[in-house]
Amino acid sequence: MRKVKHMRLVFLSLILLELVATPVRAGVEAIESSALRIELNTSPYSLRIIEKSTGEVLLSASRTAFTDQLHRVTSATDVVRASDSIQATLLLTGDSGKAKLTVAFTKPEVIQVTLEYGGGDCSAIYEEFEDHGDHYYGVWEYPFGGNIDNRGADFDFGGTRQLPDVNYSNARAPFYMTSRKYGVYVETAAQGHYTFSQSGKTGFSFQDKTLTYDVIYGPSYGDVLNRYNAISGPAVMPPVWAFDSIWWRDDNHEDLRDAVNAQEKVVQDADRLRSFHIPASIMWLDRPYGSGEHGWGNMDFDSSFPDPAKMIRDLHDRGMYLTLWIANRCSSRLFQEGLAKGYLFDAQWPAADLRRPEVYDWFKGELDLYVRQGVRGYKIDRGEEDEMPRTMENLHAILMPKLAAEGLKTAYHDEYFEFSRNANDTARKYTAIWNGDTRSTFGGLAVSLKNALRSGAINFPMWGSDTGGYIRVPEKELFARWLEFSAFSPMMEVLIGPKRTIWYDYDPELVQIAQTYVAMHHDLIPYTRSYLYQATQTGMPVMRSLIFAYPTDASLYDTWDEYLYGQDLLVAPVVTPNASSRKVYLPAGRWMNYNDRATVYGGGTSITADAPLGTLPLFVREGGIIARGDILKSNNNWDANWAPKLRIEVFPSEDTASEFSYYTGEGVRTIEVRPGGAGLEIKMEDLGVGGSLEVYCRGNRGVTRNGTALREGADYQYDEKQQKLTIPFDGASTFIITGASSLFDTATSR
Repeated sequence: MRKVKHMRLVFLSLILLELVATPVRAGVEAIESSALRIELNTSPYSLRIIEKSTGEVLLSASRTAFTDQLHRVTSATDVVRASDSIQATLLLTGDSGKAKLTVAFTKPEVIQVTLEYGGGDCSAIYEEFEDHGDHYYGVWEYPFGGNIDNRGADFDFGGTRQLPDVNYSNARAPFYMTSRKYGVYVETAAQGHYTFSQSGKTGFSFQDKTLTYDVIYGPSYGDVLNRYNAISGPAVMPPVWAFDSIWWRDDNHEDLRDAVNAQEKVVQDADRLRSFHIPASIMWLDRPYGSGEHGWGNMDFDSSFPDPAKMIRDLHDRGMYLTLWIANRCSSRLFQEGLAKGYLFDAQWPAADLRRPEVYDWFKGELDLYVRQGVRGYKIDRGEEDEMPRTMENLHAILMPKLAAEGLKTAYHDEYFEFSRNANDTARKYTAIWNGDTRSTFGGLAVSLKNALRSGAINFPMWGSDTGGYIRVPEKELFARWLEFSAFSPMMEVLIGPKRTIWYDYDPELVQIAQTYVAMHHDLIPYTRSYLYQATQTGMPVMRSLIFAYPTDASLYDTWDEYLYGQDLLVAPVVTPNASSRKVYLPAGRWMNYNDRATVYGGGTSITADAPLGTLPLFVREGGIIARGDILKSNNNWDANWAPKLRIEVFPSEDTASEFSYYTGEGVRTIEVRPGGAGLEIKMEDLGVGGSLEVYCRGNRGVTRNGTALREGADYQYDEKQQKLTIPFDGASTFIITGASSLFDTATSR
């Protein structure tokens, strides 16, 4: 902690140095790509990145310093310039040592900067940029800046502890984007610190002797995310069953209503979900479930689980998988063996030092004891509660998810799933995110929404929260609102237990709300999974801050209480108590109330949306294509004739074509919608599953499929009241709907 406080003081000193008179620029060395220009001012030292097409200065690195003594770069000498790189020796004030700078184009839109200290021991490197009133998105899942914009944030880059409204909210990446058309990615797992918009400066410091960072040009947020995704690596693509609802208890030994032991309670919960027709695919066990101290470390199940193999089979027979709580915390046998082998950090409840290959293999081998019994995944906890030195936390927040995933992948290939609260940067290749121990309050719900959008901004798109919150029992209203929100999160996990089990402890209305929104989450798997796959390819998250899609709308820079779910759905959760409506801002374009499929609004304005308990305000964009349907059987035993089927909803534009990339699990298939003078053309590649096409339109005068005329009433249906045309499909199809026109016309807009 003393080191971190010192880093903060040094960083503030660095800011104060900028208050001296602005120096006159001397010699400039420059190189260019097709997109950017790099200018190195040698004396006094500065580094500028310029957008070539406009001449706008995107980034100006005017203060660079090394070591805790703040040896600041004064000038650059011995410059070697090539067509795509500049190297120079950096001279430092108050230090006889020197440093080295290398700045190079790795792509026309990506510049890599490397700073290396050559004067002996170096405890930290500091880099500072001019702040031009920019807006910054990224770095932390938790909103240290207040909401989604980081302006004003001044916090460490490492594991967090107790925070307002949520504890241990710890997805993070040393990456941020700006409203000035670029992003910055620091390629390190070292402990660090970020300061945004303080005294006209934004910067970072990391405890390392060498520091490499990438300046990533857009110009759009999507471009920056795409290039960051290519550099740091894509997020994990989970199996289809990971998108269904997940259920758990904090302690299965408690609340044994109608059960004789914990194992029976697990299976009973699965049966209750089936009896209420609630789609679900995963039950997971939180600690304690094993014998020994803390219920963890002997790598077994305690006597309350008399036959774990049978429990896993029973769940599998019900279409569900078992997953477990794990952590890099060593107690019981893990502690005894790890201590004897010298594998552990020195702490009260120590972690294993996974940097060492022999320790890594030992811990992975211990987890394999569960994998061999049929466990299909993990919820990974801890790693930021003083189990190790803080300087180790960022690296171990990559190594632990990696280790766990490797053991599962060896046994199950890609048919496994894990999620973590403590994950850093490249850990996205292995794990989804849950946002920590949230308080069961409306404040906890609000911060969860902020966390979701912030998690997407650092390329952790598979995200969820403890539905209802974790700390205290949620009231009915809060639980209902959280169920609504979780339905439109890629991962939906629901906590039940003493005094908070939906079918025991609340009234039938909450049961019905749970049924509705869990079923909706299940029905949206085709849509959610397609956009999650897109996120692995492009870095654009499923839950998207509105500013990412509407970057010129100045009212959206810090909007957090509504978001885009994929490209076409706008979601406006209710995060205040006693609400029956809420204000919703609709961005540019035209939007339809997705709850009534009829009311159309012009964009760029705010409306008041009805939101009684059990109603989540939803809007679909003009031209939207929403892939829905029941493609996963999971625990469904209530439909004797179950077969996978899709339901593709189309909300055609009046004059603009639209497209949806459907992910089949093996590849992408395209759905195209094109309006024309004669009507509407819809082309669908083979989606692998048949179903129905639902087109919201008016004026239909006839339908053809692959050139063959269809009969109304026999081959397709048109509901005049709902203005919905329903056409079955199976395989690749081209539909021509003669005379069809959009419902998004100015005459019906409000």
